[in-house]
Amino acid sequence: MRKYRLSEEQRAFSYQEDDTKKSVLLRQIIAISDFNDVIAGTAGGWIDRETVLAQEGNCWIYDQNAIAFGGTVISGNTRITGTSVLWGEVYATDNVWIDNSEISQGAYISDSVTIHDSLVCGQCRIFGHALINQHSMIVAAQGLTPDHQLLLQIYDRARVSASRIVHQAQIYGDAVIRYAFIEHRAEVFDFASIEG
Repeated sequence: MRKYRLSEEQRAFSYQEDDTKKSVLLRQIIAISDFNDVIAGTAGGWIDRETVLAQEGNCWIYDQNAIAFGGTVISGNTRITGTSVLWGEVYATDNVWIDNSEISQGAYISDSVTIHDSLVCGQCRIFGHALINQHSMIVAAQGLTPDHQLLLQIYDRARVSASRIVHQAQIYGDAVIRYAFIEHRAEVFDFASIEG
């Protein structure tokens, strides 16, 4: 059963990828049936094609200033709120909540993750009940260490606030990172608490 349609109106969005300025045409999502807390007729965010937002589940792009494009897939019960931007092969599923954040370039986010007021870019995995907030920057980069295949991961009940996590770092367990910079192949886990 279809839960939304795309508007006839189009909107251009310009962005930069690898020093190249690009543009994409987006269309607004409009609910055609009631589901979860969305009422038929409600206008949501903007996407470049229907494959971005699943017709199944309760996933929705709530804010009319939020956009998703470029191979992004939003499914399950994922909620996108605030002026979020998701682009470049991003995958968000299950009970993820992304608010006022930019997620790009291959990030895979699942389970019950919350990302608020932050930036996540590059091929990484964020899952479990992880929380990323307070203008944190998660910047994944492979190939900077001898382990070329290792992905940056943040999972379990890890909390990252007002911090920068880069390269292939691993943050998990009940770790708490606040006002810190974690890089390369560093691992922060169990009940570790790092504050800068």
